[in-house]
Amino acid sequence: MRNLFSAQKIVVARLRAGLAIGTLLSAAALAGCTNTTEAVPDPGRGYYPLAVGNTWTYAVRDSVWSVATLANPTSTPTPTSFQFRESITGLFTDAAGQQAYRLVRARRATATASWVDDSVFTISSPGSALILNRGNTRTVELVFPPRQGRSWNLNAFNSNYNDTITAETRQYSGVGQSFTTGGGNTGLPAVMYANTITTANTGMATESSLLRHVNYQQVYAQGVGPVYRRRDNKAAFTYTSLSPPFNQIFPPGAYTSGFTRRETLIDYQLK
Repeated sequence: MRNLFSAQKIVVARLRAGLAIGTLLSAAALAGCTNTTEAVPDPGRGYYPLAVGNTWTYAVRDSVWSVATLANPTSTPTPTSFQFRESITGLFTDAAGQQAYRLVRARRATATASWVDDSVFTISSPGSALILNRGNTRTVELVFPPRQGRSWNLNAFNSNYNDTITAETRQYSGVGQSFTTGGGNTGLPAVMYANTITTANTGMATESSLLRHVNYQQVYAQGVGPVYRRRDNKAAFTYTSLSPPFNQIFPPGAYTSGFTRRETLIDYQLK
């Protein structure tokens, strides 16, 4: 009996040892099979946060240049200042079956005046694009993910005259770079945004020549939205002389027509 009892003790000891080794092997196996996930690249949608209740307020400065003449070839600007407020007020399904946001723009002359609704836009973000519908004209404002130098067709969803199948009329620059608004002679405090992207018209949607300067630029900050917009449309002053050279073009600063707009973010609220 003693020998039998001793044999049983040996079997139990070996069984316990086996269980301990099995536990260690299982732990090692689990450690080796730990789930690993690769970080998904940020598609960039945080550059224009979309949610009902989001609002952005801008200080706007319009300037209209006087018409140059032979007697006075220098055009001078007449500025007008006011404010815009853009608010996402609703969410709905558009005619294409896509989720879209209603964006209401209001205007006031001074910071103490009452807001008056000015216009209504819609914004949708199907697939890899952000589309703005303004006056039944759909434009591709952003494409995701943003990449330095990436170009796309601004008018891919409308019949704009400068649109073609292969047109590339808007382009990214300054991707991930900082951008400062205000400061200088703007009368606004300088605000630095650490991570921004800039879009500007290119190709057939812009012009910079002796005869005309036309451009549109927007800057978006990560986690904020649009922080700055710049629009320029100036036609150089020209005249026909009675003797050669017959076509005379005055230098920059002399315009047949000139208009600029600057919109600078001064306040925002995100839900």
